[in-house]
Amino acid sequence: MTEPPIWTEAELADDAERAKVAFRTRRLREPLELYSRFFQSFAPVVAGMIDRLPSLTSDTHIEAETVADIIADDELRTAFRYLAAPPISEDDLKTLAETNLSATALRSDEEQARRVRETVLQVIDPHRFPWLADGRSPTESERLQAVVSSAALIATRKVETARRSTAKKEQERAVKAVLLQAGLVEVRAREIPMLDAAPKRDEFCGECKFGSTRADLVVRLPDGRVAAIECKASNSAVNSYKRINHEALSKAHTWLDAFGSRQVVPVAVIDGVFNPANLAAAQSGGLTIIWCHRLADLGQLVAPE
Repeated sequence: MTEPPIWTEAELADDAERAKVAFRTRRLREPLELYSRFFQSFAPVVAGMIDRLPSLTSDTHIEAETVADIIADDELRTAFRYLAAPPISEDDLKTLAETNLSATALRSDEEQARRVRETVLQVIDPHRFPWLADGRSPTESERLQAVVSSAALIATRKVETARRSTAKKEQERAVKAVLLQAGLVEVRAREIPMLDAAPKRDEFCGECKFGSTRADLVVRLPDGRVAAIECKASNSAVNSYKRINHEALSKAHTWLDAFGSRQVVPVAVIDGVFNPANLAAAQSGGLTIIWCHRLADLGQLVAPE
């Protein structure tokens, strides 16, 4: 039976430094193309939203259709949320305005449309839109500055979101490649309330509900135990606490409590910037640490006997 690797504090520190150097290299080489694409896409949308502000901020009656049209369009909805300081997330807008942001519902409910409009406008950014407080039209310079700053803000957030999504997908692809190379077969993902429902020996599946929470991958190990794998990327030592000690370790405890340490092996495949002390604490709590630059360690763990 191949046991999961257990790293010394010195080994964790060495690998953390290696991963940080690789992260820095990737980030510095990252092209501006994605940011520019988002900026160019949203600049005209923001300009159009600014042109709508006189009617949106008017004290006179506003048609629910106007708000519904904004909410129905993904880019317009984003530009609308980013009028606020700081920008309001979709989930927060739903909560604060007491709505599910259904365009159909907004068109037929004037009160609901009013709440959506007022939720954003009462916290509109006074620095990007200074003319609103004065009750006047913007100068050309003010309008241009508002468009540029707002489009840059949206583009930055979109790039950050894309980075997280891309990093996770790349990690999952790399892990699957190692599993397949080790001779395992990918099977259909399914809910796994009990270990009997997990993949059979030499099999694995992608993201699924494992016990009461989700795992990125679930693998049946050669000795019959089940490895529940989480893929985690971090861009700072501070962020690594959230990714490892809060998210991954919390899931590990849930799985260990539900299935037992003799039946399940919680694994975190990590990439980026991590605090070695956080990793050591997570490892002591029952979480197996596998580095993306050392995926051969995962191959050894899952390789059929």
